[in-house]
Amino acid sequence: MKKILIFIFVFSAQEVYSQVEFDTAAIKAQLKMIFIRDQKTRIEKDSVGYMKFIDSTNLCQLEPLLERYGWMGRSVVGDTANSAIFLVIQHSNLETQLKYLPLLQKSVENGDSRPSNLALMQDRILMRQGKKQIYGSQVITNASGGYEFYPIDDEANVNMRRAKIGMSPLEDYAKFFGIEYQLPEK
Repeated sequence: MKKILIFIFVFSAQEVYSQVEFDTAAIKAQLKMIFIRDQKTRIEKDSVGYMKFIDSTNLCQLEPLLERYGWMGRSVVGDTANSAIFLVIQHSNLETQLKYLPLLQKSVENGDSRPSNLALMQDRILMRQGKKQIYGSQVITNASGGYEFYPIDDEANVNMRRAKIGMSPLEDYAKFFGIEYQLPEK
């Protein structure tokens, strides 16, 4: 009888104190490949016709990691792998973005993810919900085929909000998209 009780106690203690093994090298390597696939499609215009498939494949690989380990910050997986997590969620559907937004917010609060990534995600979500964006990070194609900013809430103060989280002024960001932009007067 004593042997059985001891065995149960040891087994129970092992279950309580066991930790999930975390092979950061393997996870970093996987996230780096996801990052490369995501960006190659967008920057090099490689496989643009398969972008939705690539994005969904990346998400299928990422979600089990998020479910098991949470939003892995820069201190755990490094900058590139952390960026990969953000990009996959940023390029997913609204439901997925809303699901993982609290994890990104917590990571930013802990100083382990970039505030600018949170701003991009928040703006993308607001745009998809038909609301004005906060930081001016989202652009849309206009009638002439060029780019313009999706409507911005309190646009006259957007640069103050951007500066608080380390983003460049909207006028500089606009140049990246070939947009001639002047901040409205207050």
